[in-house]
Amino acid sequence: MQEPPSPADHLRKSGVPNVAEVVQEHIDLLVRPSPGTIRTYQRILDLHIRNTIGHIPIDEFGYREVMRWIKGLSAVGVAPKSIHNIHGVLSAAMKTAELLEYISRNPCRSVPLPTVERAGEEAMFLTHAEFSMLIEGMHEPYKTLVQFLVMTGARFGEATALKVTDIDLLSKPATARINKAWKRDGKSRYYIGPTKTGAGKRTLGLNPALVDLLIPLVASRVGNELLFVTADGRRIAHKPFWQHHWVPAVHAARARGLTKSPRIHDLRHTHASWLIQDGAISLFAISRRLGHASVRTTEQVYGHLMPQALQDGADATERSVRGFLT
Repeated sequence: MQEPPSPADHLRKSGVPNVAEVVQEHIDLLVRPSPGTIRTYQRILDLHIRNTIGHIPIDEFGYREVMRWIKGLSAVGVAPKSIHNIHGVLSAAMKTAELLEYISRNPCRSVPLPTVERAGEEAMFLTHAEFSMLIEGMHEPYKTLVQFLVMTGARFGEATALKVTDIDLLSKPATARINKAWKRDGKSRYYIGPTKTGAGKRTLGLNPALVDLLIPLVASRVGNELLFVTADGRRIAHKPFWQHHWVPAVHAARARGLTKSPRIHDLRHTHASWLIQDGAISLFAISRRLGHASVRTTEQVYGHLMPQALQDGADATERSVRGFLT
């Protein structure tokens, strides 16, 4: 007796691709992401899409199926932030499906997702005194790197990809050109590629104190050499730096009275908080300095730190209550 046709056979005969095939085609059509990003998208497809909703014909895939899929991810313990990332890949693939005219509307659009804590609530900010305690326990030759991070707000992967030629100490003001960062290819090997976003390409003005620290790193060195290197001249990798230098410095600082346990990325948050507290630079300028894609991102993360906004809110409240307090 002949076996009945499988759903896959039906799809092949009808010519209608299923969700997994559409997501795969979307990944295959991408041109800008790094090999490491492609690898991540492929993993999301294989782990969270192919065996759950991948079999559904694209013309039968709608809001109801997306919501059931999201609830299923939550039910098996996938973290809200991960669900946002996974949904982002699916939604981008559905947008491609629109462009390819497989569907008329992206079913992922306007779908409610699990609540994720705001980045600003996760960020940690150091005072100048707290940073002084941290840098005191940092091993050489990494002190200058750590001070560069806190004085520029650059990401670790951007700073450690800088080359000598990216630093111009003779211009007024001195500058650092951020236009690349460390990436991973499909085999998890590191290489220097473009910044996280197009907005990440930027030129930073350097303050005189930082210029003094950088002079020894630039003087008499070849332009294509990495600016920051290990004691034996190799690139500074995140994990070894964190394990052997960052963590010991934090422990030493806590022994001296520091009550916080900052991450390396908190130096970026600290830089932004210092600029905001100074009050002399606009939120737009801070956003550009950090390489954010939009001012909205900067406002969401750091808006609560803006002293003028806090004062304006207090003043507006005072004016509004005078009517019933007098």
